[in-house]
Amino acid sequence: MSFRLITLTALTLIAFAANSVFARLALVDASNDPVSFTLVRLFAGALLLSYIFLKNGKTEPLRLNFKAVFLPLMLFSYAIFFSLSYVEIETGTGALILFASVQLTMMLIAISHGQYLNGIEWGGFLLAFGGLVYLLLPGIGAPPLLAAILMALSGISWGFYSVWGQGAQNPILLTSRNFVLTVPLVVILALIFKIELTTEGYMWAILSGAITSGLGYILWYIVLKELTTSTAAILQLSVPAIAAFGGVLFLQEALTTRLIIATALIFSGILVKIRAGKK
Repeated sequence: MSFRLITLTALTLIAFAANSVFARLALVDASNDPVSFTLVRLFAGALLLSYIFLKNGKTEPLRLNFKAVFLPLMLFSYAIFFSLSYVEIETGTGALILFASVQLTMMLIAISHGQYLNGIEWGGFLLAFGGLVYLLLPGIGAPPLLAAILMALSGISWGFYSVWGQGAQNPILLTSRNFVLTVPLVVILALIFKIELTTEGYMWAILSGAITSGLGYILWYIVLKELTTSTAAILQLSVPAIAAFGGVLFLQEALTTRLIIATALIFSGILVKIRAGKK
């Protein structure tokens, strides 16, 4: 991996983790409704990226084929199922179900496309996943069935969103279109459900939508052009650890030995997988 790719990938993963931190900062206040947070988040991303969407409309007109409809649906379902599931599910349990679903979806797609892993790569994957389980173990409990299903659907949606956008010729335009095309669904739900957010809730939702989602997902599609599907899948296992360190920095959460060990396991597994894949 080149220095440029490492830098862009790191920025992308930090953006993903920042989404979790912003959501925690907003939803720690019971006055902020998780569905409202999601709708404002998606609308803010669409508003920021609408200029790119409109500017490129003349040179690259939108064609409503399967992919043009499928990707915004996957983006919307990932975001809405994520919020709905966290109404009843514990943080650690939800994160484990989400990332397990993402990994399984992307790995199965990779294998179906002939991207087989060797023994060392599987070892790196299991090491990283074991680190994730160790990190989240204290928060893992038996989840309500519906909440678990919703979180699994969120992970599957993100897996498909990632894979179907891989290799995009114009990642910036594609991400812009995906966000803008979620607006009809956002407006419909906003008319059905009352938006219930505090001033701070709006602020965190807008930052999450415009910056760490809108711009972060552009970076994700850019780096996906240069990563294999299996590598992209395992890299996302680092997001909970990065988010946990964000909690230490911004939410005064404790820096524990468990977090340090789990982070070392996750990044060691990622490094093993990447190096084994190169060989």
